[in-house]
Amino acid sequence: MLKYEEDSIQATSIKMKGFPYEITVTVVYCPPRHNLKKEHFETFFQTLGPKFIAGGDYNSKHTLWGSRLTTTKGRELSEVIQEKNYTFLSTGKPTYWPTDEIKIRHLLDFFLTSGISSTYTNIISSYDLTSDNSSITAT
Repeated sequence: MLKYEEDSIQATSIKMKGFPYEITVTVVYCPPRHNLKKEHFETFFQTLGPKFIAGGDYNSKHTLWGSRLTTTKGRELSEVIQEKNYTFLSTGKPTYWPTDEIKIRHLLDFFLTSGISSTYTNIISSYDLTSDNSSITAT
C-alpha cells in the first residue's frame, strides 16, 4: 500500500500485478480549502504509473464530468485530463449533499483512469448518507 500526501492531495494506492501489466488503484481526497494547480495534479498522477484508476472526492467542479458549474480547481484538473488523455467515470449525479438548505448539491466524486478501457465499466451511487457526500463504486 502506498500513501501520497503532498500539496493537499491525499491518496492511498495499491498496485495490482496482472498479466501483462500492473494497474494502480487509488482512493483520492482533495480538501476543498486548497486551490490546487495543474502542476499539483500532474505530479500526483505521475506517481500512479501508466495504468491507473483513481477515484474519490476531488472537490473540483467542472461541466466535463457532470458538475453544473466550473471552478478554478476544476479547470486546472480538466486541463490535465485533456492533455494526458485521461478518462473520467462519473454517474453524472450529485455526490455532495449539504445540510445547509442555501447551499446547492454538487458532483465532486468521480474516477479518473489512464490506460484502462471504460467500455466495460459501470459506476453506481451509494446513497447511504452517513456524511454529506455519497460514495460511488466502479466495477
